[in-house]
Amino acid sequence: MNKIIQFINRKKELEFLESQIKKTSSFVVLYGRRRVGKSELIKQFIKNKKAIYLHSTQEVEKELIGSFSVQIAEYFKDSALKVNPFSQFRQVAEYLKEKDVSELILVIDEFPYLVDANKAIPSILQTFWDTHFLSAGFHIILCGSSIGAMETEVLGRKSPLYGRRTGQWKVDPLPFTEFVKFFPDTEFEKLIEFYSITGGIPLYILEFDGSKTVYENAKAAIATRGSLLYQETDIILKEELREPKTYFSILKEISAGKNTINELANALGVERTALTRYLNTLVELDLIESIKPITSEEKSRNTNYILKDNYFKFWFIFIYPFIKDLDSFIFDGFTRNFKENFNTYVGKQFEIVCMEALKITNPINSTVLGKWWGAYRDVETKDRKIAEIDIVSINEDTKEILFTECKWQENVNAKKIFAELKEKTKFVQWNNENRIEHYTIFAKSFKQKIIEPGLTLFELKELERTINGVELNEKT
Repeated sequence: MNKIIQFINRKKELEFLESQIKKTSSFVVLYGRRRVGKSELIKQFIKNKKAIYLHSTQEVEKELIGSFSVQIAEYFKDSALKVNPFSQFRQVAEYLKEKDVSELILVIDEFPYLVDANKAIPSILQTFWDTHFLSAGFHIILCGSSIGAMETEVLGRKSPLYGRRTGQWKVDPLPFTEFVKFFPDTEFEKLIEFYSITGGIPLYILEFDGSKTVYENAKAAIATRGSLLYQETDIILKEELREPKTYFSILKEISAGKNTINELANALGVERTALTRYLNTLVELDLIESIKPITSEEKSRNTNYILKDNYFKFWFIFIYPFIKDLDSFIFDGFTRNFKENFNTYVGKQFEIVCMEALKITNPINSTVLGKWWGAYRDVETKDRKIAEIDIVSINEDTKEILFTECKWQENVNAKKIFAELKEKTKFVQWNNENRIEHYTIFAKSFKQKIIEPGLTLFELKELERTINGVELNEKT
């Protein structure tokens, strides 16, 4: 059931692909990080269509094209080709040139592996596209997990294929609004806990069982040696990067709270200039993101690097410190750490869910949404301190600004949190003279609901209805 839901949830992606094949010919580039569900999306899309699906692997060209030949032979019912397979990609192109390829969809999945086998393949494909396939009603979909390679070999200006694409789509992890559909019978609080570990990656989501506790799922799917996700961090880095150990060290330090480029450079003992290249690569892979205070200038150096992928966040905090024990199936340290710190961990991921809810409700029609932090001097001690606000959204046109706090706690004192939030807003430098302020507080539950001008309170029940698309003024 979950796998079917996964395809239904890719509505925008499927609509994009359908729009492409309505063109006379199309050359589509589909890419995104590993495990995000690109291959399954394509397979769903080409069902009941004239299509040949070719999956590249890390083999030499002869072996790779030999396996391609089998798929092509089956489509054209060519028994001779099965017996005498091609050994070069040019032969594949020549063969297709002689066939009726009108309305045929050719998918080459993991295209960068094919290019690794023969660097001339982009040039060969470009030649045949320009001279024949473009006018033959042919549709090509190139798909790849290596974002850097796809941008270099297909999308980049130096690529022979540059300018040929008719459309491109980066497949992103599923948002929380779609994640919840994988577990229709699971309570909402548990869903947030699940999401804080799996994020929106279908492969990870499908390893979780809605009938089990979050601890049982985490232990079975991630903390147990031999499980699918036990060594996923290492696998991803080794598949994507030439220097996995260096990138691993960077991710480990970011997870430990070294979030600025100076902190990272000092912790790793490398120059800032050398570190920038690695950080940019991790951003491209969607493993980390660089964030600035929402009100800062574009050129501001006040940049923090944080882990973006929920699985990586969880792995570095709850698995990596105990990896030697877990290798021997000793779970004591993992279990203790989980019980002591998991609730705090979920609190940070809760902000992601709250941000999605604000994008849905968009109470001030905001044009910008993000985090805010800034330094100030304590009035009494004169010490330099940092103030943080979980989410801030801005409407530049109306000069409205929304300040939001997210509390993953029961019986939250709304009056106290509201007072603290208003105090912090004084440090936010943005249209201070004529801005209109609004406030939102999210919590599991509140000790007492309060009514204040411009304030909205969200308990889990209201948040659940928002995520599920239920109007808040409807009665449950």
